[in-house]
Amino acid sequence: MKTVKEGEVRRREILVAARELFVSKGYEQTSVNDILKVVDIAKGTFYYYFSSKEEVLEAIILDIVEEGARRAENVLKDKSVPLVNRIMMAIMAQTPEFEGSDEIKEEMHKVENTKLERLYLRAMLKRMTPVLEEPVLEGIERDMFHMEYPTECIESILLLGHMMFDCDVFEWKMEDYPKKIKAFLCNVEKMLGTKEGELNVLMNMFGQ
Repeated sequence: MKTVKEGEVRRREILVAARELFVSKGYEQTSVNDILKVVDIAKGTFYYYFSSKEEVLEAIILDIVEEGARRAENVLKDKSVPLVNRIMMAIMAQTPEFEGSDEIKEEMHKVENTKLERLYLRAMLKRMTPVLEEPVLEGIERDMFHMEYPTECIESILLLGHMMFDCDVFEWKMEDYPKKIKAFLCNVEKMLGTKEGELNVLMNMFGQ
């Protein structure tokens, strides 16, 4: 058990160091040797846990998904917030945070690394859909939401939100966002089957 625990700690040390380096130096500019120096380990130790720098990045992306899901879960615990608002706040809370840098995000969007984007989307849907299913089913039971496919509805909202508000993909102008946010919230209302205008209050959360 002690060996397993020590292994988990060492792997975590590598991930923490790599993430800090990817943010400060950039993914391309960071070498495996840079990571070795920070963690103070031999190259063989690194390759015992990871086969490549890209595999480290993949593990970091999975960590980012988990961090977002935990933020969402914390939001959903606050029963003082109306249910539909709580759900939307949880969706927004799970948006990836890159600690002030776009390096990891940019790496995900590179043509040669589209598999990283797919990895993020698969992991995000797998982790977040069950998180949102409970409050959505509660809304159905309370006759607030009306839909035939709650799981697929959640998946659609998550994917739509991710794609619409990823500035690096579509390069939309900032002045276009108020209209796009309104359209997104309007479409979410229709997918949830809730009353029109239910999500208008969330415009304030976007600074609109």
